[in-house]
Amino acid sequence: MFTGTGTLLSLAAADALGAATEFKTPQAIAAHYGQTITDYQPGSVFGFAPGEATDDTQMTVATLLGYARRSGLEGVLAALHAWLEAGPPDVGGLTRAALRFCALDGGVRAWQASGFQGAGNGGLMRIAAVWIAGFRGSALARESAAVTALTHADPRCVYASVFLTAFLEALAGGQPYAAAAATALAVTDDFDARAALLDQGLFGLDTREAHAAFKDRERQARAEVRARVRSGLSGTLTSQSGFVLDTLEAAVKHAGANSWQACVEAAVLLGDDSDTVACVVGAIAGARGLTVPSRLLPTLRLGHTWPGWQRDWICTTQFPALVQAARQG
Repeated sequence: MFTGTGTLLSLAAADALGAATEFKTPQAIAAHYGQTITDYQPGSVFGFAPGEATDDTQMTVATLLGYARRSGLEGVLAALHAWLEAGPPDVGGLTRAALRFCALDGGVRAWQASGFQGAGNGGLMRIAAVWIAGFRGSALARESAAVTALTHADPRCVYASVFLTAFLEALAGGQPYAAAAATALAVTDDFDARAALLDQGLFGLDTREAHAAFKDRERQARAEVRARVRSGLSGTLTSQSGFVLDTLEAAVKHAGANSWQACVEAAVLLGDDSDTVACVVGAIAGARGLTVPSRLLPTLRLGHTWPGWQRDWICTTQFPALVQAARQG
């Protein structure tokens, strides 16, 4: 199976496992589900049935549907907007605000309107789609920055995504875990995200204040991403909150385990934003070539219907063609 399809299945299965424990405490999870979770469970606060993946995977798939339109970043934006307009059960506040602008700079405008406070994980959770679609090298970094900034333009969000997709590329290329992280950090440190966003038209006259804020915070954002990746590698976990750097650190920590189940279950059992952390862990585990347990695949679905996707579709039957249609170059 093409690595991209395997990674997409991996992140979707991880997301669906985490759906039941989202926003719950570890104590409540242990009391209700026990000390281990090896299969999909009921209990999603958003009504997702066992085996249904959440907005994390849905937006990853929507991004791939956008690439299949063959109209670049505009196609991705249109596909994400189509997903939103169909009324998904769960959508992040900044994501909703950004997509409602129906413009490439919507994420920049939403960040500006937030007083430059919005640094959630809503871009990171779906950015594996860029690597799955076949972007590599410097093009992967540029596209990851732009696709993230469609909804999340804070430089911490942008650079976290640049790191993650470079990490996926290095892992899929066979580098050991810590070495792949070092390679990805070098990519992040050398990358000029502000120039990439300017080139793509995401900063303009109406968002000069955001451009200035990005410029002022860019160096610190790189440093914070670097610090959180290194702390995750050392086994530190600050939180599984929706803050992008918490999610990144937790995912790097969990995804270094020896099996797919061990990687993902660690995120699922800690709750909080467990579906998103698990989804990012699943992407990393997939790029490592770790195998999703076969019991999780026959009922794996996405918990929403929108143009291009039906809620009752089984992911294993649909993902290979989707990945092929989305492939760039």
